[in-house]
Amino acid sequence: MAFDIREEDEERHHDDEFEEYEDVKQPERPKFYRRKKFWMFCIPNAIIAIIIAVVLALYVIMPKIAQGLMNKATIEFSAIDITNPSPSGMDIVMEGDMRKTGPFHAEISFPGTVTVSWNGTILGTTEIPGTSTASGGSGKLNLKSAFVITDAAAFTKFSSYMLNAETFEWQLSGKLNVKALGHTVKDLDLDKKIVVSAFNGLTGIKIEKFSLPGDDPTGKGIIVEIDTTVTNPSAIQMYMGSLTLAISYKDVLMGYVTSSGLTMTRGQQTLSMKGVLIPQTTPEGLAVTSDLMSRYCSNLATDTIATGFDVKPDGTTSLEWLSGAVKNLKLTVPLQSPTPLTLIKALNLGALGLNFTPPTAYEPLTTSTGVIANYGLPDGFNFNISFNQVANAFALSRGGVVIANLNSSYNPSTSDMAAGTLTFNLLQTPLIVPDASHQPFQEFNRDLTTGSNLPFQVTGFASVYANTSIGTVNLVNIPFNASTELSGLQSLANPAPTITALQVVSGTPTALTMAITVVIVNPSSISLSAGDVVLDLIYKGVRLGTVTMPNLSIVPGANTVQASSTIDPRASPEGLELLNLYTSGAGASVSIVDTPTSTTIESLSLAFGALNIGSQMPGLTTKLLAGASLVVLDTTLVNGLAQTVVTVNNPFEPPMSILSIDSKITYNGVSVGTVVSTFSTPPVIPGVGQGSITASLALNTNPHDLVTLIRTQAVKNGLDTTAFDALLSLQAGGNPPSNIFDGFNVADFTIKAMAGLVVDITMTTTVKVGEYEVTLPYTQTGVSTATDQTILKLIPIVGTPIAQILVERSTLAFDAIRILSPGETSFSTDINGLIGDTGPLDAQIVFPNPVTVSFQGKDLGTMMMPTVNAVANKGAVLNMTNVNFTITDTAAYTDFTAYALTSAKFNWTISTTGLVVNAMGSSLPGVTMTKTVSLDGFNSLAGLKLTAYNITDIDAAGMHLQIMAELYNPSTIGMTIPQSIFNTESHGKVLGPAVATNLALEPHSPSPFILDATIATGNGDLTPYLTVIFQNALSGVDTPLDAQGVGAPGVSWLDNAIKQLRLSTSLPPLPYDPIESVVIDAMSMDFTCASCIWAPTAGSSITAKTNLPFAKGAPIVKLKQNIDVLDSAGNRVGRLDTEFEDAISNGAYVSTSTTPGPLTIYDDAHQTYIDFIDALNVATKYSLGLNGTADSILNLGDLGNITVTGIKLNVKTELDGLRSLADIKFINTLNLVTAGDDSGATVLVAINNPSKLTLTIGDLVLNSGVNYTDEGYAGKSYLTDLVLSPGRNEVIAFAKINSSIPVGEDIFWNKLADGFNLYLQPFKGSSKNPALDAGLQKLRQILVMPPMMVGEISAKPYAIDWTLKVPDSAVNDGIVYATTIVGNPYFSQELSFLSVNSLDINEYALDPKLIIKSKLGAALDFFNFVPPGAYSLKGNETRELTFAIQMAPTAPLQFWINLLPELIETANTVGVLPLEITLMPKVQVGKDPRLTSQDFSSTSVYGTPSRPGDPLPPPPVLNLHVGPDFSNVLKYVNRLATPTTLPPVATSTAVMPPVVPSPTTTSTVASVPPVVTPSPGTTDPVVPPPSSVPTSGPSPVPSP
Repeated sequence: MAFDIREEDEERHHDDEFEEYEDVKQPERPKFYRRKKFWMFCIPNAIIAIIIAVVLALYVIMPKIAQGLMNKATIEFSAIDITNPSPSGMDIVMEGDMRKTGPFHAEISFPGTVTVSWNGTILGTTEIPGTSTASGGSGKLNLKSAFVITDAAAFTKFSSYMLNAETFEWQLSGKLNVKALGHTVKDLDLDKKIVVSAFNGLTGIKIEKFSLPGDDPTGKGIIVEIDTTVTNPSAIQMYMGSLTLAISYKDVLMGYVTSSGLTMTRGQQTLSMKGVLIPQTTPEGLAVTSDLMSRYCSNLATDTIATGFDVKPDGTTSLEWLSGAVKNLKLTVPLQSPTPLTLIKALNLGALGLNFTPPTAYEPLTTSTGVIANYGLPDGFNFNISFNQVANAFALSRGGVVIANLNSSYNPSTSDMAAGTLTFNLLQTPLIVPDASHQPFQEFNRDLTTGSNLPFQVTGFASVYANTSIGTVNLVNIPFNASTELSGLQSLANPAPTITALQVVSGTPTALTMAITVVIVNPSSISLSAGDVVLDLIYKGVRLGTVTMPNLSIVPGANTVQASSTIDPRASPEGLELLNLYTSGAGASVSIVDTPTSTTIESLSLAFGALNIGSQMPGLTTKLLAGASLVVLDTTLVNGLAQTVVTVNNPFEPPMSILSIDSKITYNGVSVGTVVSTFSTPPVIPGVGQGSITASLALNTNPHDLVTLIRTQAVKNGLDTTAFDALLSLQAGGNPPSNIFDGFNVADFTIKAMAGLVVDITMTTTVKVGEYEVTLPYTQTGVSTATDQTILKLIPIVGTPIAQILVERSTLAFDAIRILSPGETSFSTDINGLIGDTGPLDAQIVFPNPVTVSFQGKDLGTMMMPTVNAVANKGAVLNMTNVNFTITDTAAYTDFTAYALTSAKFNWTISTTGLVVNAMGSSLPGVTMTKTVSLDGFNSLAGLKLTAYNITDIDAAGMHLQIMAELYNPSTIGMTIPQSIFNTESHGKVLGPAVATNLALEPHSPSPFILDATIATGNGDLTPYLTVIFQNALSGVDTPLDAQGVGAPGVSWLDNAIKQLRLSTSLPPLPYDPIESVVIDAMSMDFTCASCIWAPTAGSSITAKTNLPFAKGAPIVKLKQNIDVLDSAGNRVGRLDTEFEDAISNGAYVSTSTTPGPLTIYDDAHQTYIDFIDALNVATKYSLGLNGTADSILNLGDLGNITVTGIKLNVKTELDGLRSLADIKFINTLNLVTAGDDSGATVLVAINNPSKLTLTIGDLVLNSGVNYTDEGYAGKSYLTDLVLSPGRNEVIAFAKINSSIPVGEDIFWNKLADGFNLYLQPFKGSSKNPALDAGLQKLRQILVMPPMMVGEISAKPYAIDWTLKVPDSAVNDGIVYATTIVGNPYFSQELSFLSVNSLDINEYALDPKLIIKSKLGAALDFFNFVPPGAYSLKGNETRELTFAIQMAPTAPLQFWINLLPELIETANTVGVLPLEITLMPKVQVGKDPRLTSQDFSSTSVYGTPSRPGDPLPPPPVLNLHVGPDFSNVLKYVNRLATPTTLPPVATSTAVMPPVVPSPTTTSTVASVPPVVTPSPGTTDPVVPPPSSVPTSGPSPVPSP
């Protein structure tokens, strides 16, 4: 800041000082500065004065000047930005101007705290860093600091004031420094009042967008979104974060809206606020909400109140001072749609009903069902709303003229938001027509009645009850103005009304009254009730009467109206004509015309006066004459009179009396007869009923007319008159073709011809209907007339015998002749045949004499034929059984049989005499018959077909076959041959005999039979032929064969015939695949060899089900396979070619095992192979295909071995899948290392292989973790030389768990004690075989680790009983021998017990020793196992074993000398001493390269398990069996105690007493190397394998 030292105070002082001397004249003196004395005095003094002045100016005058200028300076802030508000303060940036700061350049800084006050109350403090500059009397302020609130209550009150006031005044107090003219004046007082423009209540808010986009999903109400324009007049810009306002109307809370991330900027801004309208639960709340929504929907501005509710700068936490201030913010927000709303778009009045009565002519009751209002919610309104009640008040107008008004109360409604429709009914609402609108209303009704569509305007208001998620609101007086239209009645003439029923219901002497049912179609949607309507009935312009429609009510669609009409037909020719048309069924066109007086309802007079409806009056659907009957009397041919009975219908309701009748009956214009009768007693036909009239009929008996009538009727009935015409010509001597009479019967023809006779009747009759008499001409065509059997009396019987003609014209044929039980001189036979063309009449033919059968002029024999019945023109079917045939000439019959067997055709002559024909009621004897019958011969029986065969046995005689054969017999003659013998041949080589027993040859049919054949061993080397036969059979190729007849013993003529036969045929191939299915019993795959990547070594044991024709099983002794392995989709995977392997047959099944060989994967099938492995890995069942061929060697016994190649193989088979090898179980822990580079666990696990596959996988590495994610990764698990056989596989795995990562650390420190799940999965590179590696990528396993990873064992590592032998040599060398039964705890894994010493000597290692306990608890603990003590056990093996033990007592020896006598006494008396063992041997389990130390101490092996922290149970005690030699122990100790004696060196040749092994065990002595008095802790040197140096090993049994 610059300061002006020439201020007005100095100027005023100067003026006052010289004012009194202005008028005094001074004497002239020399100028003082010209005097030397002056300079001598002045210069020093001036220097001193200047120094003093400068000092005074700098330190006295200048601060005061600076303070004065500061007091007069002004500050105006143009922008104050508040950010990061907190309970204790905020960040503040202030920009403004300083004025009246003086002319010099100055720099201002604020060294201390600035206090901000308001209304005398300190609000807080701030420290303002930096420097501001001023020059030329003004400067810019740009301050950025943190503001600390010191009085939260005062600041809350100030903030509330700031939000609502126009301005506020801050008092700034503190210190400031000013630097000007190179000098800094410090600690000037700052006491400045600053006026700042405030928010002024944020007036002038305008809503730019108001939407309700949906319901709140949590049920809090309706989601609301508001965009408002807000103007902030203040210089303050404040970050508020999340600002929530409470919206209310008429003191009712409507809901809350929130603007998130809000900065209240200076000037105008748009706030986007979201929130909910809350549900209203009180009537008052719903009423106010309804008012608010109604005003909004009615486009009315509504002042709502937005009150500050909360502000959360960080979006979650409220600030008390800011929230308190905001809660005093009260905004008036006008709510009005930015654009005018038109909610109701259209209105469809639906099915409108108008109910008129004379009193309500201008107030008809209106009903309407299905009124549909099309509405549209405002943009952005998508919340669920359903309208359940609606009320309306609207006016109908046309051309601006109001026609009527309608006000409906609330009616139920339904709404469809998606369609935008509101549907409701108007129920009994009066349509009020103003007095001035009567004429327009009449015109409206007229146009509605006569027109098709009538548009008009509907203007008014609608009110609804709407269900919403905030409650049921009542929206009232929603304006609408919609154009709509009604479909008009179109004069009820589109379509024209249909009279569906017209009935005479009464007859008076003067008139007939008819009931009319008329269907009037109303094409509109309007229903109209018009009261009684009377119309005129017009025919050909003449008014015949009236039509009355009582209480007429018309609804949309077809309306059935019951009306009545009164007419007098006699009054006019038009009336009689209309009645005649009616009764004859013709009908007529009539008009129904309205008049102005048709209705008494004034408002409808114009409408009905305009109606003129045309309609078709129907005729009677019922004919007056229902039918007649004709009876021919016995006297009819004498007097010409027949009898008729006529049935009359009365279609009218009154009874009808027949007074007279005069009629003519014709048929096709030809007279049938006449009936003329006047009834003295008129027949009365009841109303709507039937009656009959019986009268004589003068019948026309002219023969020509009758024949014409019958023939014409026959043609009409569709009968064929050819036979009828031919029969007439036959009677006249004609010769029609015989087939004309097929199925013809004269009497039946006549009856059928006369059936359905219809005649035409023309008559004049006088009738009386009720009391109304009228004479009517009446014509009815097609009157049905019934006839009966009496009609045949009109056909004269001419019956000339023509039987002989018919017989001569008849035919005889034999379809089949079956020779049964053939004998030398006779046989019985069944004959099927036909005597045809027997003429038009039924006939019975009797054969009194035998029938003779001849061939080529020679009689063969005779047979009797039974009586047969011939059907007219069909003949007689011959079906004769067991007819005896007697051979009269054996030689002739033998020649005939040989001829028939080799010929295609032959003829027989059949003859007899004395036939009797019974026909047409007459017996016609003396008819003769001679017929030539053509028959089919056997034609050498060329149709032999072998269909199938079965090899029943193979023995020394050869191979026996049962052949299913079929022989087609082309002959008419069939026979049963008891036995026929043939020789089978192949290419001229006789194979052996074939015999058919009871061969039944059916005529003209294939005959199945069985041939028992043998391929005999006595016919030389048949293997080439057999090989061809089997190769063809299995390859789908027929094998040609010949069968040479040998004979048929027993009947000479038949034996001769069989010898003539030589049949050619072929043995068919198998009709089905020779290999039906293949089951893979076992399969192995080795993925570890160098070439196994795309050619794994595969071997299998399979069982194939064959379809080979061997009854006792196919004699396959060797099999060779050449197959493609296909995946489940049929894609090729690889090729497997095997050599011949031995095969075993069992029935239809053949089993073989293949030597392992390469399964060569096709080059284009690598991915298929990977997918195959993948699918087999995860599948429960996997379907694979085998496609290729098999070669086999068959052992045919004495016939030799044959080789058949290329047997087709194409089957699907199933393999049990690996199921991801998910059945993996923890068995026990072999080694556990919890820290270091080799942290992890060597565990024995059981992997269940559910398949039949033996998989040699080799080394496999899996990722391990607590889950399958990268985050759960803990390390890797290693399985070495992995081979998985079917079933349980006990496998050693090393789970390397990285203890240096959090997951591994968590396993060891947290999960180990309680157990955990170890998740195993492959990774890229899990297997060295890339194909296997890719195929196993979906493998997922979970290994459940028990608490402390303690599992189960298969056996104790040693028995509880031990035997100690102390030989005499022990006195010298200290070597004793302990024997026990050792076991393998590791199931199927081999146990290699390498040394009694631990793998690594450390604090956890145990000294390998036996500890003998005394009664008092003292321990004899110097029995050390002699290393290495090695042995090995196979899986689950136990064995008796003896360990060498070195006694090594330590000083003081006297302790042992004192203790041993007690133990020796116990040994001698009891023989058993308590024993404990400490042993942690070095072992190798299975093929695991990692050596471990196992805790085999008796405490672990036989102790009670306990959890960490539990009290330790007492140690278990074993049994040490000792004998008298135990006293040698004391001798050894005593010897050691002798000073001059040194213990000798033990040697491996120590004498050991013999051990007698138990019957179930073997005894092994652990190796005993030379030792030198071992001391505790001595170990044998063992170099552990790399990366496998455990610190400790868990027990193979649960340990505490």
